[in-house]
Amino acid sequence: MSTPVDYTVIARNIDPSSDNKIHDDAVAQQFGFSGALVPGVELFAYLTHPLVEAWGSEFLSGGGIDVRFRQPVYDGEEVVASARATGGPAYELALTGPDGVVRSVGSATPVSAREVSLDEFVETPLRETLPPASADSLRPGPLGSISEAVDSTVAQRYLDDISEKLPLYAEDAVIHPGALLRMVNALLVRNVSLGPWIHTASACAFLGLATAPSTLRAHGIVRETFERNGNDYVRYGALVTSDDRPVMYVDHTAIYAVRGRSG
Repeated sequence: MSTPVDYTVIARNIDPSSDNKIHDDAVAQQFGFSGALVPGVELFAYLTHPLVEAWGSEFLSGGGIDVRFRQPVYDGEEVVASARATGGPAYELALTGPDGVVRSVGSATPVSAREVSLDEFVETPLRETLPPASADSLRPGPLGSISEAVDSTVAQRYLDDISEKLPLYAEDAVIHPGALLRMVNALLVRNVSLGPWIHTASACAFLGLATAPSTLRAHGIVRETFERNGNDYVRYGALVTSDDRPVMYVDHTAIYAVRGRSG
């Protein structure tokens, strides 16, 4: 098994017209940030690069990765994704900005030890009208399921957006794990009405390869809501499938109501 090599990339806010206005300069500045935040999903995508380069499709079929987003990354910043051996099966992850400050941290293993119960995830209809995000509308229980058709054009567009050039994705038509995690974000967006919100952490177990073309589906279950530092959080589990084959389980956390700057 190869040792992961540091990966340097220019971070990009790939969807500045997003409905989530935390990715808009003016709105983000109202919450104490210097400008629009690069989405956590893309920071996650950058961190997977050295792992996939070293461990290949086996990692995307059965590995695990946990990421926590501690400090903001802004459009145009050069970031370095690194993975360091710890002496055990896990590697320590860091995404470091041009100022030397670590923006995101986490861990990864070539083989995931996370136990996943797939039976709890079932097809659930979306609400016809989205309620405002709250502890009541996000009380523990199932979220409405979503789906998206992904062909080679859609898959390649995401690779171009994040400057990903590993041959595995283009040559073998593997759908990038960042694109899978975007489905998990979309679960929240499609189930409640949100103002500016922030993705803060994801703990993922890869269950199989997703390849294009396929229909991606995501099913979710709210685990809990809680308050921390004046912000309201939701944590939910999600299962992503590709043509109904499980490909990724995620324990996902987000601030659904931002009231002050979060680290």
